[in-house]
Amino acid sequence: MDWSSVPPVLTVFAATAIAFAGGVWALIKWGFGGITDRFDDQNDRMDAIVDLLNVRFDALDQRFDDQKDCMDARFDALDARFDAIDHRFNNQNGRKDARFDAVDHRFEGLDKRVDGIDRRIDEMRVDLRAIVNRVDALATSSTSA
Repeated sequence: MDWSSVPPVLTVFAATAIAFAGGVWALIKWGFGGITDRFDDQNDRMDAIVDLLNVRFDALDQRFDDQKDCMDARFDALDARFDAIDHRFNNQNGRKDARFDAVDHRFEGLDKRVDGIDRRIDEMRVDLRAIVNRVDALATSSTSA
C-alpha cells in the first residue's frame, strides 16, 4: 500500500485516534497504577502480618512441645507410682489368698475333728441303745420270772 494514496483527513483521524487511545491508556495505567501500588502496599503489610503470626505460632508450638515433654515426664512418673501401687495390691492379694488358704486348711482340720466326734457320738448312741435294750430285756425277764 502506498501512503500517498491515503487521504490526509483519514491520516489525521487515524493519528488522532491513536493519540487519544494512547492518552486513554496512559490515564488508565496511571489510575490503576495507583491502585496497584496500594494493593502492593497492602500485600506487603499482609506479608509482614503473616510473618509475625508465623513467628508467634512457632513460639507457641515450641511452648506446647516443652509442655508436652513436661507432661509426658509427669505422666511417666504417675504411671510408675500407679504400677508400684498395683504391685503392692497384687502382693497383698497374694498374702490374703495365702492367709485364706491357711484358714481354709484349719477349717478342714476342724471339720474332720467334728466328723470324728459325730462318729463317736453315733457309736455311743448305738452302745447306749444296746445297753437300754439289754436293761429292758433284763427288766422284762426278771418280772416275768
